[in-house]
Amino acid sequence: MAKLHIYRTYRWIDKDPIIDAVKTVVKTDEHLKNHHVHQISGVATATLDNWFEGNTRRPQNSTLTAVTSALGYVRRDTLNRDGTVSVGFVKARDYDYAKEIEKQADWLLKQGKPKKKRKQKSNGNGRA
Repeated sequence: MAKLHIYRTYRWIDKDPIIDAVKTVVKTDEHLKNHHVHQISGVATATLDNWFEGNTRRPQNSTLTAVTSALGYVRRDTLNRDGTVSVGFVKARDYDYAKEIEKQADWLLKQGKPKKKRKQKSNGNGRA
């Protein structure tokens, strides 16, 4: 079992506080559903479900950033008087989410170009 490391300035017991901060962004910003966030950001609905209601304790920073930036938010933490950090986000851009869903769909189509097939590698004895 993995050992949980507790920091003096960034403390949490059950889940990383950034999950609650992202949940606040998602749920208060035009009351988006997880499937809308998926359509805008490309992050799987199951990932969002696991963050907010599931067992995920420490989400990846790159995934968190993909979600929040797609919604127009940037991270703005505050350092409290007692030296602890409060995680937060601020709105940096206003987006028309319907247009952002279309942009994401177009981007996914462009990314879906067929890949060239690789030649099989030799297995070490001259056979392919």
